[in-house]
Amino acid sequence: MTQPADLPPADARYAALGRLVELAAVMEIALRLAFCALIGSRYAAVVAGGQETHWLINNCDAMTRHHDDLTDPQRETIRAALHACREANRDRNRLVHDAWGTDADGEPAVLDGEQRSYQIAGRAWTTAEIQAVADAIASAERDLIGAVEQAFGASSVRMAQQLLAADSAERVH
Repeated sequence: MTQPADLPPADARYAALGRLVELAAVMEIALRLAFCALIGSRYAAVVAGGQETHWLINNCDAMTRHHDDLTDPQRETIRAALHACREANRDRNRLVHDAWGTDADGEPAVLDGEQRSYQIAGRAWTTAEIQAVADAIASAERDLIGAVEQAFGASSVRMAQQLLAADSAERVH
């Protein structure tokens, strides 16, 4: 299959970026689960549905800080996982939204105008760096779910999962 002329050539960075985007979506779901468990209401899924990652992180952190039924170690474990989510999401945003300074061959990336070409000023992301961010996202997500399960029990996370599934099905219709 031939590649259209206006697309860059296939490159391992794109596969790594696809994995990163998928893992970031899973982390966002984990944040919604955590939010629902922290709120502890059947209406939490309605509020969490459609919220962006940074909103979920900030509100989970606020709820964790004010959850007086958590022990200090439970609170700190959840907050540490949320901090890892925040850092991983920041790196994901840089990868997805910032200009990449090099193409697949390591050459400076350029934009072609009608009259001339313009070099893009951006970071040169390697496949290994992209994979490292994806791994950080996956690790942060696992740590968050583990911390929430430890604090509230697996049944609380299962209940949040059911509420989110019902809310998601309702949003489709």
